[in-house]
Amino acid sequence: MIVSNTTPISNLLHIDKISLLAELFGAVYIPEAVANELNVLFLSSREWQKCLEEERVIVLPISNTIMARQMVPLLHQGEAEAICLALEKKAKLCLMDDKDGRIIAQSNNLPITGTLGILLKAKKTGLISSVKPLIDKLRTEHHFWIRDDMYQKVLYIAEEKA
Repeated sequence: MIVSNTTPISNLLHIDKISLLAELFGAVYIPEAVANELNVLFLSSREWQKCLEEERVIVLPISNTIMARQMVPLLHQGEAEAICLALEKKAKLCLMDDKDGRIIAQSNNLPITGTLGILLKAKKTGLISSVKPLIDKLRTEHHFWIRDDMYQKVLYIAEEKA
């Protein structure tokens, strides 16, 4: 089972690459708080609605609401619920971009990757030919923040030029 927070899904919707999730992982599960955030952002997006209708993204409630509430001072509700859902369902991977969320997920022994890791995996498996134009689009059009050294590292791993 793969559990996602809001930002990887949102980023992939922004660059018209949401299909990568199903191609790489099959269904992806999200908690209700993440679904609520995505519904606000992408209410009129046909592609987002298709993800839900075709069950490429499946919404599940969390059981441990107390744990989620305890994390909320440190994280957004969606991140807290994504970590709880991943722990409850023993997810094999948690998709998360936010640094604080990643730190807490890792401290709970959850394997994580984010938007950049998804794009690198998609390139490695031949689903996309290049990561650079997609990352550049996220950076310039969608306020995706990435340190310059990380940007260079991702391009190096992808064997692409800056």
